[in-house]
Amino acid sequence: MKDKRSTKPSWALALLVPALLLTVTSRGASSSQRMIQTVMAQTTATAAGPGSTDLLQGLHQGLQATAQFLCSEEAHVLLLALLGSVAVGLSGIFPLLIIPIEAGAALKTEAGSQRLKQLLSFAIGGLLGDVFLHLLPEAWALSGSSVGKQNHYKTQGLWVIAGLLAFLLLEKMFPDEDGHEGTSGYLNLLANCIDNFTHGLAVGGSFLVSKKVGLLTTFAILLHEIPHEVGDFAILLRAGFDRWSAARMQLSTAMVGVLGACVALYAQSPKGTGTS
Repeated sequence: MKDKRSTKPSWALALLVPALLLTVTSRGASSSQRMIQTVMAQTTATAAGPGSTDLLQGLHQGLQATAQFLCSEEAHVLLLALLGSVAVGLSGIFPLLIIPIEAGAALKTEAGSQRLKQLLSFAIGGLLGDVFLHLLPEAWALSGSSVGKQNHYKTQGLWVIAGLLAFLLLEKMFPDEDGHEGTSGYLNLLANCIDNFTHGLAVGGSFLVSKKVGLLTTFAILLHEIPHEVGDFAILLRAGFDRWSAARMQLSTAMVGVLGACVALYAQSPKGTGTS
């Protein structure tokens, strides 16, 4: 009988957690607080029994602290930042919607090779458009001065072209070798982890500013990520991964984006800033 009574608080807590999450996400702060107090009272009554006073007291204190956190603005920001970073990470499986199921075997044929080149060309065009239409103009606007502005733009543009030619030269100097097809795929996954980490930082930091800024930032990153993820997926297929293995690897790198969002939120917290 003692073991049976001691399991009641555990079952009550397991039922309480989903109720708290649904309450907080579907109601305002004040109504959520009242609903949580009602659920806590019902849970305490359910778990009540002889010899369980200390356990109930500790459970009540823990639930009270949890309820206060879930009704706070910090909890809402945390939830939105995590959802935003997960949404950005899930864009890695978008290529599954446009690549046929039989792509793994079809890529060995000439028609499949042409399809893969088309996907890579689409990704390259999207990324080059992002660089030359968004990133470089913004960088020039921030770093340029009124004196010699045209020469400044010309110099930076020449450096960009020099970088492209340098990497093209390196690519031609070290041709592909048999038995090393997967190297480019794993290097791409490493770069994708770093990229997703910075995306998580951006999403988490933007939600700390405001919910509107966070949603706009998440949407903008998603628009830029679609061609990027198509290119990453095509690189993995070319490196020897099958369709589903490439999707699993893309999802694994998405978890790094969630880590980046958590780092951004922790850096803004009192513990992260060193204040109390």
